[in-house]
Amino acid sequence: MKTLPYDKTSSNSIENYALTLKEKTFKDVLLNDPNITNEDRAILFEYYNNPKSKGSLGQLIEKHFFFYDINSKSEADFNEAGVELKVTPYTIKNNGDLRAKERLVLTIINYMNDYKEEDFLKSHVYEKCALMLLIYYLYEPNKERLDYLINYIKLFQIPEKDLEIIKNDYKIIIDKIKEGKAEEISESDTNYLGACTKGANANSLREQPYSSVKAMQRAFCLKNSYMSYILNHYIVNKTKEYESVIKDSSILKTQTLEQYIISKLKPYYNQDIEFLKLKFNIPYKVTNKSFTYLLAKGMLEVVNEKIEEFEKANIKVKAIRLKPDGRPKESMSFPTFKYTEIVKEHWLDSKLYETFSTTKYLFMIYQYIDENTLIFKKAMFWNVPEKDLNSEIKRVWESTVNQIKNNEYDNLPKISESSILHVRPHAQNKNDTYPTLDGNKSIKKCFWLNASYIKKQIDESED
Repeated sequence: MKTLPYDKTSSNSIENYALTLKEKTFKDVLLNDPNITNEDRAILFEYYNNPKSKGSLGQLIEKHFFFYDINSKSEADFNEAGVELKVTPYTIKNNGDLRAKERLVLTIINYMNDYKEEDFLKSHVYEKCALMLLIYYLYEPNKERLDYLINYIKLFQIPEKDLEIIKNDYKIIIDKIKEGKAEEISESDTNYLGACTKGANANSLREQPYSSVKAMQRAFCLKNSYMSYILNHYIVNKTKEYESVIKDSSILKTQTLEQYIISKLKPYYNQDIEFLKLKFNIPYKVTNKSFTYLLAKGMLEVVNEKIEEFEKANIKVKAIRLKPDGRPKESMSFPTFKYTEIVKEHWLDSKLYETFSTTKYLFMIYQYIDENTLIFKKAMFWNVPEKDLNSEIKRVWESTVNQIKNNEYDNLPKISESSILHVRPHAQNKNDTYPTLDGNKSIKKCFWLNASYIKKQIDESED
């Protein structure tokens, strides 16, 4: 039996050994593996450098650093120590902030079996995240994969407060399977634990127990936003800008995160915006992009720059202003798209799909009582329903891409052509443009959720 350079029964020994990877590349790992010949090493260089190969960088670490055989068992990688190995990339944003490049996939969801276990702490997915050895490497698009640098290594156990939210996330996913609605599951249904698509394409379908409708294959994952928070807060210790809404984790044993947040906002329903501006010392007009976020922070008693739970769950605060008759004053805009980039996307990899499938929105709803009086009407959580996302929204997106490919920049989907989504300009002026495929320029545009669609979502929500 081969002697390992660490004690496989000790989590501390595994972590201490892993720390020797710091500031090394994946190529260094292969170079230092005494069990492979130079000839085999050259083959492995080519294999792991190819992004289309089936060999992940995580498998490289398993096989050539920890020296254990790769398996697909549901139990933890280092089962005797209860440790799961996760090798995951991060990027550095232009402002220097660190961001997880992707969600952390834990295990494929088995619709036909997983619903039988209601207790998250007894589920096989919990085995995959109860205690994780996280190895973060810096993704740099201009480098070969083997030249990526490993910078952060840490044993990570989900904090109790996060665990309570994840338990509820798990329940939401399992309940949809029990209801025969696995095809309606969306990553944006939940906060930290998600159910992301996991398949070659939209035709990667699986049977579910309580419906004859096949559902898209999905996997349990820790969301990209949550992995970014783990990196910045728990590993790099960048803590000053974050502040939690949940001051006492025991709250989450009787209320969900959403229920607690709404309970904090409700006392301010129907109050005049001018009064609230003074109360929370907000220097902006309600139309300013910062106003609504600052108002939410004030009501939630958060002083620091960022709301911790919103960062972890990718919750975006959106303002909706209603006319006196209850109709929204305007449609809801999203970031502009570049004509030369959107045509290279596929639907499931598109920026629009990524935004709508992973983001939960906190709608802060205002209403004009008359021309001069605006009140804070109410708040609600909302995410794009999967049935809308993969039908009408997908159709409008595909139509947009096709028309751009035909250089029909002034003939993109109009509000009259869809009950949900349309495209129109979103620019500072007529000179605010993006390059087009034919070498010219066209005014910047973006996707907008129709005002009538937003009204329908508000009307259908529970108070």
